[in-house]
Amino acid sequence: MYLCVCARKTDLHQPECLSGVSAIADQIDSNREFERLAGLFSTVGTAVHHLEMTTSTMDVVWQLARDGAADGTVVVADHQSAGRGRYDRSWESVSGQDILCSVLLRPRVALAGELLLLAALAVADVADSLGINAGIKWPNDVQVAGKKLAGVIAESRTGPDTESGDELESEPDRIAAVIGIGLNVNFDPAQATVEAPNATSLSEELGRQVDRLEVFELLMRSLDTHYSLITAGGTVVSAWREKLTTLGREVTVVSGKTGDSTSLRGLAHDVDSIGRLIVRDENGRDWPVSAGEVTVKDIR
Repeated sequence: MYLCVCARKTDLHQPECLSGVSAIADQIDSNREFERLAGLFSTVGTAVHHLEMTTSTMDVVWQLARDGAADGTVVVADHQSAGRGRYDRSWESVSGQDILCSVLLRPRVALAGELLLLAALAVADVADSLGINAGIKWPNDVQVAGKKLAGVIAESRTGPDTESGDELESEPDRIAAVIGIGLNVNFDPAQATVEAPNATSLSEELGRQVDRLEVFELLMRSLDTHYSLITAGGTVVSAWREKLTTLGREVTVVSGKTGDSTSLRGLAHDVDSIGRLIVRDENGRDWPVSAGEVTVKDIR
């Protein structure tokens, strides 16, 4: 439900894009501090590729997936020229200031719905570990006092175009999925080239510059902890629910494309076992809302 099944076919063989492991090796930064974190955790960070610049870490990881990259492979970049969030919205960041990363996961199909949840929860964990009280605006925006600290997305693809190597072929109950995270670390809203009135960063909240490598390690550790939990039969839904700031508030949700959309207004009553928002309308009827179909228009 939370996985955005991506129909967009990005041509990663264009000159401006990275194509395969060899191209990534050619563009890896000589500063290998990020790569040295590879292998520290159970699954996430099995391999770590640090790039100075790329189009989108999501695109790079999908190319690696086609080349047979392992479960837990991570790409982190200093700058993206075409970073994207949900519904292909752009993601802006100053070079070398924030965490822009994507992670390849190969879970069982049944676990697909928790990937976006665990990614948002992992980012909130990072903020909490630094003494920042962060919450999650359903479904995937990590916020501090209503200001956006981070956004996460999750995409899955199946079929001969995206299945890679013997691993997926021999395990048909598994999918290839990529979670993308844009976390504002040293982003300064006052110096942003685009208006960001509702944005914040770790440094903004702490009043000091923050070590990106430290944040990256904290993030990988938390991602790995939550991923290990769900692959072992557990769930992150309850922990994710505790972080939601949307529950108990009046919301408007809009579904469908511009010009052909429908809206629902009511109380964000609860979430169900797969993370759908339960909106209770004025007649007391509960409506389950899937993140892949709607956007929370406003919270009052």
